[in-house]
Amino acid sequence: MRKLAWIVLASAVTACGAPADAPSASDPSQASSSAHVAVPLTPSQAQGQVIFETMCWTCHGPAGRGDGPAVRASAVTAPPSFHSAEYEGIDPSTLERRFLGSLDGTDERHAHMQYVASLLVPERFADALAFIPALTYPEELPGSALGGQAIYEFRCQGCHGTTGRGDGTAAGSLIAAKPADFTVDTLLANRSWDALYARIDDGGQSVHGSSMPPWGVVLTPDEIWDLISYLATFQPDLLASPSWIE
Repeated sequence: MRKLAWIVLASAVTACGAPADAPSASDPSQASSSAHVAVPLTPSQAQGQVIFETMCWTCHGPAGRGDGPAVRASAVTAPPSFHSAEYEGIDPSTLERRFLGSLDGTDERHAHMQYVASLLVPERFADALAFIPALTYPEELPGSALGGQAIYEFRCQGCHGTTGRGDGTAAGSLIAAKPADFTVDTLLANRSWDALYARIDDGGQSVHGSSMPPWGVVLTPDEIWDLISYLATFQPDLLASPSWIE
């Protein structure tokens, strides 16, 4: 088990924290490429994001669903999804007690957690826990806006632009219909989530004249919901404010 734990940790460090095909939103080299962020983070959460994207996502997955590459490779038992009812609305002290309880090695399913924690000073581990609520925002949707931001910047920003107005660098090269402006999109404004899901899933097949590809052949259903969660943040007051914003 000790050897397995270090294999998992080594894979996380080697990956430099960036989920495959999804640039890190906290990567300074990409910060200037996006004028819009999914979720306003506290200083502790911003530090926790760095920790999560460096050491945690390989097991917990980029959106915290317990589907990271180490799990898909059957190297570790899948951790619980942070999007489940078990974690919905959980208070920070309970979350901390739950994680600290897994560090004494008594949880045979996730014994490697004690090695993960041994690499972090307590304050940094607390920061990583503080980041979890941000990872599951917004509560109104089953997706992660932060996970969707990484997908948007990698897959969609070229056409739809950094601010979602449909003015990306590739938009002027398209003969077909202009990319949607998510700041005024009516499906978003009307909270027509299922219809928006179908549009992303089907691409140009559901929108006459659109050149958008059917993203359903590339993205999983969870990833499409992550993307929708991020798109919803382009319209002010469409979603409830994060619980940590007073």
